[in-house]
Amino acid sequence: MIFKADKRHVRIGGRSLEKDGICYIDYTNSFVEFEFEGSRVDVVLVTSDEEIRNVNPAWLAVFVNDSTEPSMRFALKEKRQRVCIYSSDTAQRVRLRLAKMSEAAFGKAGIESIETDGELLPPPLPRSQRRIEFVGDSITCGYGTRGVYNVDTFSTDTEDPLLGYAWKTAQKLGCEYQYVSWSGIGVLSAWVEETAVKPLDNWLLKDIYPYTDSPLEREAGGEKGTFTPYDFSFDPQVIVFFDGTNDHSWTKGIAEREEDFARAYYDMLECIRKNNPKAFIVTTYGIMGTSLSDTIAAAVERFKAEHDDRIVYVPLEVQDEENDGVVTDWHPSEKSHEKMASRLAQVIEPVFSKLGL
Repeated sequence: MIFKADKRHVRIGGRSLEKDGICYIDYTNSFVEFEFEGSRVDVVLVTSDEEIRNVNPAWLAVFVNDSTEPSMRFALKEKRQRVCIYSSDTAQRVRLRLAKMSEAAFGKAGIESIETDGELLPPPLPRSQRRIEFVGDSITCGYGTRGVYNVDTFSTDTEDPLLGYAWKTAQKLGCEYQYVSWSGIGVLSAWVEETAVKPLDNWLLKDIYPYTDSPLEREAGGEKGTFTPYDFSFDPQVIVFFDGTNDHSWTKGIAEREEDFARAYYDMLECIRKNNPKAFIVTTYGIMGTSLSDTIAAAVERFKAEHDDRIVYVPLEVQDEENDGVVTDWHPSEKSHEKMASRLAQVIEPVFSKLGL
């Protein structure tokens, strides 16, 4: 049986965009999940241009039934690629999840078709009524978590969200989840070199958050203003907003720049609230530097005064390099991600409990 990765046949987790009959799951930890009775499943996958395929290809992982450890992990190095993601000597009832491990900035992942030798069953239901969305930068993507500090440079091969705080937080809380994250991104400026004379503001969180998959449409030649709006159907009860690390490469403690950042950060809070009127927003920052902590705290207090109090700021301590280590490009190690997850879960659990979830 051959079928499409659409809502008639699979459960889709995370933001997905259908383009030319292909289901793209480009954001970190986005997935399709389906159940079948049989002994083999193949998927036909498509990806982006040759340079990205060869340098930083999309990485995906397969999860079988309730396992949180992938049964396989593989890269898309051909423009169109057939992959066997499950096989067994005997026919069995199996639930499979195919998830994107690398981020939306590199290597798109489109599912053209799924083929099984058995019978497709109705799409699985969500495991939990709890829903959480993670909005952020490379830290949220799990940048370099498989890498070695001062040895590796960035690659999608060393990027693993399963070692990151977002996945760990969702697992601790028993949540359904989705990510909107992009390495190097900010609200005022993306990451810039020390010698930069202006902010890098051509691609910010405001350019991806309101849209389903603006990175994919931009790669196809689309321009701002033409991207497909996201329908915000996920409807999370909690949103974790973790940004500012790249902005401080530009602000550098300069008062005027920090004022600009405060305005941009506040505007992003308003964008999140406009599209998620019922969600509790958890803002956090600090693991790779704390220079903007007071500015973020002030923006959150202003938001409370002018909008609502369904928001909190959770400051983080700078990572403990000596005891916890660091990974690629001084990014947080798994130990640091675990600490972040424990801190956030402690804050978020009462929110879900208050909702009766």
